Amino acid sequence: MSYTVFARKYRPQTFEEVVGQEATVTTLRNAIAQGRVAHAYLFAGPRGVGKTSIARILAKCLNCQQGTTDSPCDKCDSCRCISEGRDLDVIEIDGASNRSIDDVRTLRENVKYLPSRSRHKVYIIDEAHMLTKEAFNALLKTLEEPPPHVKFFFATTAPNKLPETILSRCQRFDFKNISLEDIVNRLQQITKKEGIKAEEEALRAIARYARGGLRDSQSLLDQLWAFSEDTVTVADVQGLLGAVPEEGVSALVERFIQKDAPGALKIVNETLKEGKDWATFIDQTLWYLRDLLVVSTCGYDQGLLENPWREAQLLKTQSQALSQETLMAMIQTLTEVKRKARDDFQQRVFLEMAVVKLATMDFRPLSEVLSRLEELEKRASAIGYRQSATGNQETKGGNPKAIRMTTEVTNSPPAGETPAREKIQYPPPKDIGGVWTQVLERMHREKLSTWSYLKEGRLRQDGEQELALEFPKDRPFPKKYLETNAQERTVVEECLTSVLGWRPRLKFTLYERVVPGEATPKDTLVEKKVAVATPDKGLAEKAVDLFNGQIQK
Repeated sequence: MSYTVFARKYRPQTFEEVVGQEATVTTLRNAIAQGRVAHAYLFAGPRGVGKTSIARILAKCLNCQQGTTDSPCDKCDSCRCISEGRDLDVIEIDGASNRSIDDVRTLRENVKYLPSRSRHKVYIIDEAHMLTKEAFNALLKTLEEPPPHVKFFFATTAPNKLPETILSRCQRFDFKNISLEDIVNRLQQITKKEGIKAEEEALRAIARYARGGLRDSQSLLDQLWAFSEDTVTVADVQGLLGAVPEEGVSALVERFIQKDAPGALKIVNETLKEGKDWATFIDQTLWYLRDLLVVSTCGYDQGLLENPWREAQLLKTQSQALSQETLMAMIQTLTEVKRKARDDFQQRVFLEMAVVKLATMDFRPLSEVLSRLEELEKRASAIGYRQSATGNQETKGGNPKAIRMTTEVTNSPPAGETPAREKIQYPPPKDIGGVWTQVLERMHREKLSTWSYLKEGRLRQDGEQELALEFPKDRPFPKKYLETNAQERTVVEECLTSVLGWRPRLKFTLYERVVPGEATPKDTLVEKKVAVATPDKGLAEKAVDLFNGQIQK
C-alpha cells in the first residue's frame, strides 16, 4: 500500500476537525441548519489554512446520503468519494490550468444537467484568481442565476485579483492564519497517533517556520520524522531548514550593540560557511529584533513574543541597550536588504553590507536629536549676527564695482538681557537679467514643465529682499498657476535661492505688454529719443570676419 503524507492523511474531514477557523465554521453550520446555504461562496486566505478542505466538507454536508446536515457521516459512499476526490457530482477545477474562456464554456454547458446521484452538483474552483478576464465574464450570468441544484465554491489566495462583478455575486469568508498554539496542539496530536517522539520546543520551531500554515507544518513534521533517527529535536529542525541556532542570532545582535563590525562579519562568515540559508538568517534576525522591540515597548510578556523560549534576562538587557528608534531602523534596514537581494546573485554582499552598516551606524534617538537642536538654538540666540552689504567700491585696477558681504559677530549681551537680533541685509543681484537667464537654463534642464510657465515671464528687483516675477496681462495663466500651486512655487524659490545664494521673497505680478510700432500715451507728447550705443570694437571685428563685411562710418 502506498504511503500517504501527513498533509493528506490528517486533512480535516468534518467541521469538528477544522483548526483555527471558528467564525467560518460557525457561520456555515448555522446556514446549513437553517436551510440558507448560498449558491456561491468565496474562501479567501493564505495557503494551507483549510479553504479547500472546508469546501469539501460543505459539499459532503449537502450531499451526504443521511440527508443535508452540518455533521456528515463520513461513512456513506458519497462522503467517501468526496473525501477521495472522485465523486461525479463534486467537480474540483484547478483555476491555474483550466483558466480559459473555452473551459468556462464547457462548465456552462454542463451546469444545466442534473447531478448523477446526489442532491447538488458542486463546483470547487481552486486558485480562482488565475482565471482570465474573459473567463470571468463568461461565468457572470451563470454565477448570478445558477440552476437550483448547482453550488459554486471559489478558493483563492489573492481575492484582490478577482473582478468586483465576481465578488459581488459570492458570500465571502476570509480565512486567517492559524495561531502558533493551535498548530503545536495539532502537531502533538499527530505525533501521539503516529508514535513519534518530538521535543515540544522542536514542534514550536516547526510552527514558527510554518507562519500560520497548518499544511506546511504537517509537511515539515513528516520530513523531520524521516530525517531524525529517534527523537525530533530543535537541532534537527535547524539542520533541515538551514536555520541558525538562537545563540548565533543573539551574538550577532550583541555585536551590533558593541559596535563590533569585524566580530559581526565573522559571525556571518561562519554561518554561511556552515551552509545556512542567508534569507533564513535574515528572517531569524528580524524576528529577534522584533521581540526586542516588543520587550522595549511592553516589557517581557511571553504572550507577545514570537519565540517565548528565548532567555528573558538577555532580551531585557539587550532591549535596554537599544532604543525603539534604533530597533525600528535595524528592522527596516534588514527588510530592505532582503527585498533587494532576493533577485540578485550577490546575496552575501548585500548581507555583509547591512551587517557592517548596523554595527557602525550611530542610531541616535529622536529625543536626543531634538534636545541637541534646542541646545544649539539657545546658543545661537545668545549671539547676534550682522550682515551688511557694501558695494560701489572701486578697485585699484579699474575693474567694475564689486559687492562684498561682511559678517560681524557682536559681543554677547549682559546676563539677564535678551539679545537683539540684527537685521540681515542681503546683497542685491548684480545682474537681474543674468540671474533670470540662469534660472531658466537650470529649470529647462531639471523640470521642463515648470520652465514652460516661467519662459513667459521676467524677473524684477522689487525691494531689498523681494523679487517680482512678472507676466504679460494678456497671458495671465502662468501667474495664476504658479501662485496657486504651492509645490511649483517652492521649486521656483529653491532655484532662485541656489542661483542668488540667499532666499528671496517672491511675488507674482502682471505688466502691460507694449506692442512694437504702437504709440504709447507718452510718445504722443514727447518724441522718444533713442540712444545709439557704440558697439564694442572687438565684437564688431568678429562680426566683420564672420560675415565677410565691412564697417560703414
